[in-house]
Amino acid sequence: PTVFAVLRSADLRDHAGEVGYPGGKPEAGDVDLRATALRELQEEVGLDAVEVLGTLSPVPVVTGRFLIHPFVAAIGDARPVILQSEIAEILPIGLEPYLSGETGFGAVTARWGGLEFLTPHFELPTASGARVVLYGASAFVLWELLLRIAAELGTDLPAPTLAETRPWGDRYGSRG
Repeated sequence: PTVFAVLRSADLRDHAGEVGYPGGKPEAGDVDLRATALRELQEEVGLDAVEVLGTLSPVPVVTGRFLIHPFVAAIGDARPVILQSEIAEILPIGLEPYLSGETGFGAVTARWGGLEFLTPHFELPTASGARVVLYGASAFVLWELLLRIAAELGTDLPAPTLAETRPWGDRYGSRG
């Protein structure tokens, strides 16, 4: 299985150059968060004939202003395409190498809301060969998906490699 993430444009006011997933805020015509997710998926990467498989746990963002409600969908043979200038690149993430331990991922400890968390991050290649890092709420979404798949397979997800340097640097100040 493959997850598709998006690399956001470096020119954006918010989350410039960050890796995440298609998504956004509900609009008046959205009957629920599932409808919001499906609309955003179609608007941003052109996928509309998908089968929603389920949801993952809601994840707060570091600013505390939003709560991400992730949906997992099967897209069959369809492939996402860039439809909005906010997306610089679509990044396919093969899950098998993470599940088998062939590809490792990192984690750091971080404090948020007065608690200390193990915060995963995933280094990903771009089409040019450059490396970008999926971190924060988006990384928690991928981590939970990997944990759930590993549990379904009756195996454990390999442990992350603990790093001392936060991949987001000082981007979020004392909040990260």
